[in-house]
Amino acid sequence: MHIRVKYLILCLLAFAAIVALIVASGNKGSRMGGSAMSPALAMPAAAPPRRTLPPLPSRPLSPRLRALRASAMESAARGRGLEWKSEVGMTELSGWEYGTRTKEIADVFGTDDLQGMSKLAVAGGMLPEGTDLASLAVSFTAAMAGASYSPLDKQVLVVSESPKGSAARDSSLLTHEFVHALQDQHFDLLGMLLDRPFNFDRTEAAFALVEGDAMNVERRLQSGDAWARRSLEDIARQEEERFAPYRDGIGALFPPLLTETFIFRYRDGARFVEAVRRARPAVGVDEVFRRPPQSSEQVLHPEKYLSREAPREVALDGESFALRGWHAGAATPLGEIGVRGILLAGVPTEVARRAAAGWGGDSAAVFERAGRGPLFVWKTVWDGREDAQEFFRAYNALKRRSAAPGSSADAPAATDSERVWVEGDVRTLVRLEGDTVLVVRGAREDVLAALEIS
Repeated sequence: MHIRVKYLILCLLAFAAIVALIVASGNKGSRMGGSAMSPALAMPAAAPPRRTLPPLPSRPLSPRLRALRASAMESAARGRGLEWKSEVGMTELSGWEYGTRTKEIADVFGTDDLQGMSKLAVAGGMLPEGTDLASLAVSFTAAMAGASYSPLDKQVLVVSESPKGSAARDSSLLTHEFVHALQDQHFDLLGMLLDRPFNFDRTEAAFALVEGDAMNVERRLQSGDAWARRSLEDIARQEEERFAPYRDGIGALFPPLLTETFIFRYRDGARFVEAVRRARPAVGVDEVFRRPPQSSEQVLHPEKYLSREAPREVALDGESFALRGWHAGAATPLGEIGVRGILLAGVPTEVARRAAAGWGGDSAAVFERAGRGPLFVWKTVWDGREDAQEFFRAYNALKRRSAAPGSSADAPAATDSERVWVEGDVRTLVRLEGDTVLVVRGAREDVLAALEIS
């Protein structure tokens, strides 16, 4: 995908910070070192799509679009080093038809996971009260997409008669979308991205691989040998500059958590793929698809992927919560990129990046109980105590700068290792202990009860 050319399913069902798609089964989680959760916190098995999509409109492509499609398919195969197993169609849709298709895809996959993650993000104070991520996802896609590859339709969809549609018809951008089609034919994108249990962090890492691979092909075709001569730092800086208009434009309309994780897929994905290509040229990107990165940390720090440094296991005792009448509405690790995106809502970019960089593992969950407000529990572990302290300071700075009128820090509880923030009837407790930082948010008595369990 390109900044102006969204990959519809990826953007719709797993965009930015709140994702409905997942990349690791329970066996993979225990085998590969993902965050651990008790059975009470495990998300339900993926339900099959409720229905199939209606057929796309059947209409011939213009001679120009036919030529662009042929050129893009040839460039994608040559740049990616993969052969086509079958032809990939391309359909031109009006803006209305494209929006309708977006909604139809959402209906096929359902919105249960997005609704669960809406609850988690709102309960954690990450998104405003009442945020509906399912609707937001559809709106985001419709606003941003000019073309996309749909793995359900096995076609590239192009928006017609609009500036976005015109831009998408540039050969290099269509090449990007046809790289996704190649990925699908050789590595089964839906199978790769629809595994369980829900793991936002690992999903974002997988998306970074998918998008970074396509970006890498696109940039190599555009820049030739110059791309290979650039340092990895220059590549990251170049991609950051390319996204500046997006960050200042439509990206500014969304919470930093969503904006940063979306940009991460392209900016850091491109750098990650290039880093692996240079470090292990004999292995190739195909092997990375067979063994995808386990965390956003591995994408942000490719040396950790190359050395197979897995995330630390972090467990929340869901069974103990269940015994007290609480059930998990949603649960997932947020990862280094999630931490960074959350902090960006209230601290400078460099502070957020440094504070997130020592991430070792985490687990976040929202618990629900009849007659009670939601209870948010987030346990993070860090590479060392200094890293935990840095995150503790940054998170409390976020709470201080984003505090609503009438909120306050609970002064009697404020120490070098604990802060309590009061917003009306809701309290957020932030506790530092060794290399661990625990965040609990909810009604006062519920927060105190959660501390006994956590």
